[in-house]
Amino acid sequence: MSKKQKNQPGGMKIPRIIILAGKFLQAVSTDLATRYVKFLFQKPIKHKTPEHEKIWESKAQISYMAVPEIDKSIAVYQWGNGDKTALLVHGWSGRATQMYKIIEKLLQSGYKVISIDGPAHGKSTGNKTMMPEFIKAIEKVFEIYGPFDVAIGHSMGGIALLNVQAHRPLFKKLVIIGAPDSIYDIFHNFVKKLELKPVVAEKLIAMFEKITGKSIYEFHGSYACKNIEEPVLIIHDENDKEVPVKDAINNYKHLKNGKLLKTKGLGHSRILKDDAVTDEIIKFLET
Repeated sequence: MSKKQKNQPGGMKIPRIIILAGKFLQAVSTDLATRYVKFLFQKPIKHKTPEHEKIWESKAQISYMAVPEIDKSIAVYQWGNGDKTALLVHGWSGRATQMYKIIEKLLQSGYKVISIDGPAHGKSTGNKTMMPEFIKAIEKVFEIYGPFDVAIGHSMGGIALLNVQAHRPLFKKLVIIGAPDSIYDIFHNFVKKLELKPVVAEKLIAMFEKITGKSIYEFHGSYACKNIEEPVLIIHDENDKEVPVKDAINNYKHLKNGKLLKTKGLGHSRILKDDAVTDEIIKFLET
């Protein structure tokens, strides 16, 4: 690791100048530092779409869905016309076409596939967002494009789906890949990577709770899992450096009807492209 940069959630690196700016603000006021961190925390990075994903983008029927509750327009992608329908939700700084291997396998299995660019991601509008907005977008896409036989989510998309399903059982089955459990830990780990004091994370959490009107613990994956009756397949790599496998294990332990598949050597993103993983997903859906 470079001395000038540290890893940020999502595998990106935080430039040293951003860390130093946060330290300066913290020295002046932890409130100022908290607002600075909130600004950083809410901004996903829009990566350039790789050529192999552009092929899948060109095959999709793309439309836009207004979500008035969050004042954003969401890009909705559709492939195929099968009798069964699947919804795919990507993770932080991701995009709909990132799950192209899963899309391909679902189409081969007779599914119509709907996927979205999350709020402030990909072709969707906005430049900042948080998980509660993903939840609103999922609820809206169900309202307009549902019902769905299955929903598949990666990382933050996965924990957002768990939160939706816990309050409204919209999907017959869920597949959750590389998803976290503790939102509390996510806030604290982000602040730690910025080399700021834990009090900044606590103030950031207080802001989050004020915005949502709920305790942060109510958004934890394991908290949601306790209230889900439908079958859930949790897939997680033991070498995931962004979301520890212990999060998957804890989520699984709280499910009433769950299955846990652990892989090795695929990390946080390559797991989406692994043929054995996609085969396991189809097998789960067919049982």
